[in-house]
Amino acid sequence: MGDCSVLQKIFGIFFLFSLGAQAFAHEFWLEPINFTIKVNENLRAHEKVGQDFKGNKYAYLESSYKLLELTMGEKTRATKSRLGDLPAVNEVVEEEGLAILSAVTTPSTVTYETWEKFSDFIKNKDLGWVINLHKKKGLPEKNFSESYRRYGKSLVKVGNGKGNDRALGLLFEWVIETNPYTTRDDENIKAQLLWKGKPHADAYVSVFNRIGGELFKSHLTTDKQGRIEIPQAKGGKFMINAVQMLEATEEMTKKIGAVWDSRWASITYELNPK
Repeated sequence: MGDCSVLQKIFGIFFLFSLGAQAFAHEFWLEPINFTIKVNENLRAHEKVGQDFKGNKYAYLESSYKLLELTMGEKTRATKSRLGDLPAVNEVVEEEGLAILSAVTTPSTVTYETWEKFSDFIKNKDLGWVINLHKKKGLPEKNFSESYRRYGKSLVKVGNGKGNDRALGLLFEWVIETNPYTTRDDENIKAQLLWKGKPHADAYVSVFNRIGGELFKSHLTTDKQGRIEIPQAKGGKFMINAVQMLEATEEMTKKIGAVWDSRWASITYELNPK
């Protein structure tokens, strides 16, 4: 019985990750089962990849992560996630305050068999310059690859939820400057996007707000300091996402045939419905 259980878990992992290849152009995020927990309660969160804040749940696979960490105040530690864990995060939190989950995935690649799939993705993210440069450089329009890596964060209220999100040194990172769990009802949520630790200006941003079965989607552009402001609206769960496209290095092209290198940054939090 035990061996069967292990085999089922392993099969489940490979099944879930096979879905990842189909979801290459979609958002990645960390989604806690409960965004509000008590001290000494387990913080459980899924890794998800999907579209419009709906996605597949992924089991934990160590080789898919460069890091998966939990930060409380100034202390950061690796999670105790093990092969096959679903949800991917299941940590006892012994301190009160604002918990910050963070994840960085290892590089993956996807091959575009048709130009339409690539151009649809680029247009959806308002990255028209990529198409122009692709054609200018005479890059192939089918059967070409892209390397990608994802950077996700999530904010969880533990007890009183007091504290502040902060930059954790991720290459591409969101920082929520207004604690959603202690803010006034009339205050916008302020967020800053960082690239290599510096403000990332003029970035196209997707904001998803889910309230029960309803989804509200909007798009913003970061200002010169990489900042945006998001109204609290009627509360609910929020996910903020941005994509950075880079030209692949010569080494990437020689090694894996990639002509583009994308980086994805997301962060999730919840506001209680008003």
